[in-house]
Amino acid sequence: MTDKTRIDLLFGFLGSGKTTLARRILEDYGSKRRLALIVNEFGDVGVDGEILEGNSIDLIQLSSGCLCCTLKGSLMAAVDELASKQKLDHIVIEATGVAEPEEMLSSFSEPGFLERHDVGPVVTVVDTPKYLKIRQMLGPFYEAQVEKADMIILNKLDLADAALTDDVQGEIEELNEYAVIRHAERCDVDMLELLDGPSSGALLRYGDVETAREDDAHHDHDHSHDHDHDHQGGGMHAPAESFVLDVPAPLDQAALTALFAKAPEGLWRAKGFVRIDGQDRLVQFAMGELEITESAPRDRHYLVFIGDELERDWFEREIAATQATEGAA
Repeated sequence: MTDKTRIDLLFGFLGSGKTTLARRILEDYGSKRRLALIVNEFGDVGVDGEILEGNSIDLIQLSSGCLCCTLKGSLMAAVDELASKQKLDHIVIEATGVAEPEEMLSSFSEPGFLERHDVGPVVTVVDTPKYLKIRQMLGPFYEAQVEKADMIILNKLDLADAALTDDVQGEIEELNEYAVIRHAERCDVDMLELLDGPSSGALLRYGDVETAREDDAHHDHDHSHDHDHDHQGGGMHAPAESFVLDVPAPLDQAALTALFAKAPEGLWRAKGFVRIDGQDRLVQFAMGELEITESAPRDRHYLVFIGDELERDWFEREIAATQATEGAA
């Protein structure tokens, strides 16, 4: 370890397992090292930060934007503020699933920043069974998360057969010949390799990215509702929008499951807290995969929806139709 605070960057598309990885870091080393966590969520209400609470560490949640653009100044300020409050070993940054690592690497490569901090290996979590579909859907934008990584975790191998895993790994190796590739289920990897690995090579390879693209449409967009990463020079395009629906009434689990089964293809991610059978539940949906698990009691119940060309009215009607019959709660 050095006298500098170590910055650990976690990337990965929506639902790939970044929050699971962050939770493993906290569970394994939250009591052994001086850690802080910055969670960036795209949308007005954060869910991942609430999932990660209760680990006796500093946690900062940055919502309503993306760390690579509208919140970049907030991110740098948050890092310096955390580091100055107390001597930290690590600041772990979980970027939103629609973040572009290129912009963040450019910011972190600034000499003044590197005098104060050390950036560890850039980690990208890949949803192995959905990788080919996501790459086809998003193209260069998604590929950038792979190309700019020092370590790539092929996650959810329990849901992918050996042939598919080999195909995915082959495509990833073509995109990034430098990255260390690790296989995992639920991001169960060697955390010391992440926390104590060598400083980021990606920072050296891509840290000279232009930061003053005056003609870049990326800086002209209003990110309060639509997040359109459309680089005129790089060809990156990942339109995204997000909205939150309050769900005060209890829901029927079978009806909720049916809702997500027929959800439009543009729905990439949904997550939040609802009441089912009189109990609070955490709902997480990603690219066709739904998970409903236990949650601590909550005062507010809501769902966050993220995707492309989503019709809010449709979701409002469908959520209303999933309400449990009287007495079912």
